[in-house]
Amino acid sequence: MVDDLVRDKDQVISSVQRDAAIATALATYGAASPREIVEDIECPGGQVLPMPAEWIDGHSEIRAIEYPVGQVPPVEIDLTAMRVVRAPVGSSLLFLFSPTSGELVRLTYTGAHVLDEDTDTVPARHRRALAALAAADLCGQLSAYYATEGAPTIGADSADHQGKTERYRNRARDLRAEYTQTVGTTSDRTRPASVDVALPSRDSLGGRPLFHPPSGWRR
Repeated sequence: MVDDLVRDKDQVISSVQRDAAIATALATYGAASPREIVEDIECPGGQVLPMPAEWIDGHSEIRAIEYPVGQVPPVEIDLTAMRVVRAPVGSSLLFLFSPTSGELVRLTYTGAHVLDEDTDTVPARHRRALAALAAADLCGQLSAYYATEGAPTIGADSADHQGKTERYRNRARDLRAEYTQTVGTTSDRTRPASVDVALPSRDSLGGRPLFHPPSGWRR
C-alpha cells in the first residue's frame, strides 16, 4: 500500500528506507491512538503484582482494573487503588490492598502496536492512514533527493527534474493531511477547555466588585 501511494518509478527509495518509514509512522500512530491490551494476572499474594507482559515503561498506562474477575456486571476498582512502582531491577504494580493469592486481576492497559509478517494490530479503518503517513515521509525524501541531485543538462529533463521535486513535496503534504484527517494528532486528545462565567454585579457585602473600569467608562 505504501509503494502504491509513493509511486517511485525511478526506484530511488530502497526497501530498507520504506520499512524504516513504516516503523516511524507506526510509532507516531501509536502515540495518537494507543493499542489497548487486556491481560489477566494471577495474584501471587500480597500487594505487589508483576507487570503485564507487553507493558512498556514510559509509554503504557493502566486504563481499567477488574477485580474480582468474572462478576456480572464486571466490577472495576478505582485506578487510585494501584500505582506503578519503578525500581532499578524493573517496575511492578503496587495495590493499596492485598488481592487474594491465586485470584486473577484483569488489567486493561495501553501498549505498542505490532506490525510484522505474523501480526497486525492496526485497526482496518486506520491502515490506509498509517500507509499515508509512511508514504508522506518517503515522498519528502524523494522531494529532497530531486532537489539536491545535479540537474540533467538537457532542458526538458531538467524541467522534469524540478517538477518531480515540487510534485513529491505536494504529495507529501496531501498524504500527511489525509492521515491527520483520519487519525488526528496527539494534541487533539488534550485540547484546553473553556467556560463562560457571568460575573456578579455586587460582591458578598453588597458593594461593587473591585474591578478597574475600562478607559472612557463612566459610572
